[in-house]
Amino acid sequence: MREKLRNFWLRVKAVGHRRRLDRDLEDELAFHVAMREAKSQTEGSSAQDAHSAASKQLGNVARLKEACRELWTFAALESFLQDVRYGVRILRKSPGFTLVAILTLALGIGANTAIFSLTYQVLLQRLPVQHPEELAILHLVGYQTGHISSDSEGLEASFSYPLYKELRERNPVFSSMLARYAISLSVAGESFSERASGELVSGNYFETLGVRPVLGRLLTMQDETAPGADTVAVLSYGYWTRRFANNTDILNKQLTVNGAALTVVGVAEEGFSGVQIGESPDIFIPVTMRTQMMPGANDLNNYKDWWLKVLGRLKPSFRLEQAQSALQGRFHSILESEIPQLNFNQKQTALYLQNKLTLEPGSHGRPVLQKDTKRPLLFLVTMVGVVLIIGCANLASLLIARGEARQQEIAVRLSLGAGRVRLLRQLLTESLLLAFAGGLAGVGMAAVTLKIIVRAIPRNFGAAGIEARIDQNVLLFAAGAALLTGLLFGLVPALRILRSAPHGALNEPARGSSANIANVRLRKWLMIFQVAMTVVLLSAAGLFTMSLVRLQQENLGMRTDHVIQFSIAPGMSRYSPAQTVALSDKLRTSIAALPGVRSVSAAEIPVFTDRDVGANFTIQGYTPQENEDMHARENWVGPNYFSTMGISLLRGREFTDSDTSTSPKVALINESMAKRFFSSGDAIGRLFAFGAGKGTHPDIQIIGVVADSKHSNVRTEVERYFYLPYTQDKNLSELTFYVRTGQEPSALASMLTKTIADYDSSLPVYALKPLADQVKETVFSDRLLASLSVCLGLLAAFLAAIGLYGVMAYVVARRTREIGVRIALGATPGNVSWLVLREVVQMAVIGLLIGLGLSFISGRMVQSLLFGISAYNPVVLILTAAILIAVALLAGSLPARKAAALDPMVALRYQ
Repeated sequence: MREKLRNFWLRVKAVGHRRRLDRDLEDELAFHVAMREAKSQTEGSSAQDAHSAASKQLGNVARLKEACRELWTFAALESFLQDVRYGVRILRKSPGFTLVAILTLALGIGANTAIFSLTYQVLLQRLPVQHPEELAILHLVGYQTGHISSDSEGLEASFSYPLYKELRERNPVFSSMLARYAISLSVAGESFSERASGELVSGNYFETLGVRPVLGRLLTMQDETAPGADTVAVLSYGYWTRRFANNTDILNKQLTVNGAALTVVGVAEEGFSGVQIGESPDIFIPVTMRTQMMPGANDLNNYKDWWLKVLGRLKPSFRLEQAQSALQGRFHSILESEIPQLNFNQKQTALYLQNKLTLEPGSHGRPVLQKDTKRPLLFLVTMVGVVLIIGCANLASLLIARGEARQQEIAVRLSLGAGRVRLLRQLLTESLLLAFAGGLAGVGMAAVTLKIIVRAIPRNFGAAGIEARIDQNVLLFAAGAALLTGLLFGLVPALRILRSAPHGALNEPARGSSANIANVRLRKWLMIFQVAMTVVLLSAAGLFTMSLVRLQQENLGMRTDHVIQFSIAPGMSRYSPAQTVALSDKLRTSIAALPGVRSVSAAEIPVFTDRDVGANFTIQGYTPQENEDMHARENWVGPNYFSTMGISLLRGREFTDSDTSTSPKVALINESMAKRFFSSGDAIGRLFAFGAGKGTHPDIQIIGVVADSKHSNVRTEVERYFYLPYTQDKNLSELTFYVRTGQEPSALASMLTKTIADYDSSLPVYALKPLADQVKETVFSDRLLASLSVCLGLLAAFLAAIGLYGVMAYVVARRTREIGVRIALGATPGNVSWLVLREVVQMAVIGLLIGLGLSFISGRMVQSLLFGISAYNPVVLILTAAILIAVALLAGSLPARKAAALDPMVALRYQ
């Protein structure tokens, strides 16, 4: 029996392992064979012996079936390896085609993989905690009054500490609730002093998230006792590695953090970096240490101080919608219990009791970075996807042309008995080999691209923790992209090749058949599709580029050239406001004496950092209309601030050294403020006050009016502004100095650092950079989007040029005899060139018209990402059309010149 099976296997292998055995018939045949052999061996024996012999033979049958399955597995593997070896030989015979195909795929897959890595880290990656799907973000929606802290527009997620504690103890839907608040820290150790990031967290923070320590212990509820009593800290794994080189001796050692001595009790596990993508806290500190960590924040139990961000872990029996409904009744009773501590009038009480809690999935953390980057990232994903589709269409076109050259080979193999399915598998194997090689090269390109992008991200962009990493998720995406592209560009050409009849391919000439004419038409339509998609990408690139140019040309209202800035936070090193003022006065005097310095000043809120402080105000003698907006931005600045920043003084005077904490309160306003509230007269000498109501008494005198300027970022509109002397700020804690110089600003960096160290070597200096660089950082996302879109648009144009050249070179080769006849009959080189270029222009024009229509549709998607221009900008569309026509003529000129230079005698003999 084994000998028969072996002979059968040899016959199967000889015909190429193409025909599968019918397993049911095989099982039935094997069973009958076993029974016959058992019967012959048991004639004359007892029934028991016969049964035993039959069982033995059935066991042999089972072993034979297993051996057969193993043989079929081996046959399939051997067949696959044979396809791979043959595909490699075929591709090696066409090195030019193979190189172009791999390069095209590498560019497309590499771009997609790089953008996917960024998108995954920002939009798709879950928090590295236990069961992140159970987390929910709490939002307080409704009436709030007092001090409100929010880190993103539309994220009303701030809670007072007393309200958080009540919710934590009295809610019916969460097994645990955490609170946190991001802060900046000044950290000093035995031999270093630096700026670091931190979080004030509730005692159950790590327990709620299910984070474990890698060293020591983490914070617990025993570390949330009373204000100022919990002098402990936990380091993040990244900070422990970066600053302390994984030294275990740091455990139970003290660090001076914002002037307070904190004992390090543990290190959080590797990979955990907080609950907000884009933030990577270095140190976790109990929330009860707020007063010590945040100068000026003196009352932890203030019911009107809305500052904490809250997340909760749902109980297993609750879904998000059910939890939100179940919370409302209990939340209303909590609000009622707070009314006595809030001192609200009747109207305020009614509004406050209408507040609601809303829940948002928290598996991806607090979506601050996601809100700002979602649309640009999704648009980039779309753009790189289009580039990959263009590359696939290009390769499909090349494979169709290559298939025509292989028609006779395929016909011979079909005539010799090869099945069409077997040949389809062989052709797809060749395509997948190309895709695999392109995918490997693409991963390498993605790694390089990612490094360039990540290194370009500014530190203050809010994208901390974003890494240039190619992890398993990215590799799976690259493998999936390679497999999909291999099938995408390989299947249609393979099916078209196999549709031709074997005898037709053997009898017909290589050119001129109806099938070949259909192939030419298909390639032309593929080329039109590429041109249309290229138009969409080029127009998008043009829009983003013009938007960036408008941003860079925007009038900021100040001169940013030849200015260097740096920041210090004396309040975090236990300086009082008076001591901070004294230090700043000394620094201004010392810096002004440095060589090349023309002027120096300082501001409490640095410009172009997306930071704003604002308040309502009351103007003496001005009666606001009902619902009138009486809100303005404010900043606390030093003497000579406006001359240093290049902001024009329109009327009045600047602040001087005589404007101190003991002198009368004074302020300057910007032109927009003056026009809005003092259009009928001069604002100089008028009084105002911050706040509103009967107890408000205007006591701040306006002493000057300055020109409008931008402060938060380049995109924001000019807002109403008050400027006050920082010497009169009772909560002064940090300052950003601006130094105008007659030389290159960066040349002053070392001298500025030394000057500060001479006064206090433990005081960290940060944000030391030219002001022009700070402005550039505010438009980083626009620069990144414009740069990547231009690269993708040019890549698409390059692929379109290769495709047009390939199509026309193929057309010229097919029509060689026809062109020879035309030349022999008197056609000039110009006539022949135009014969070729006309087809190129036709394809380009059709693709251009389709692409412009698609550009109008895509313009609606990108309008919100643009600045100062319309998505239907005619200049961009004209430039796009001009580039496309130039690319088409350039790609078609080489085949056209070749056609015009044909020798008619050689062309007439061409087959």
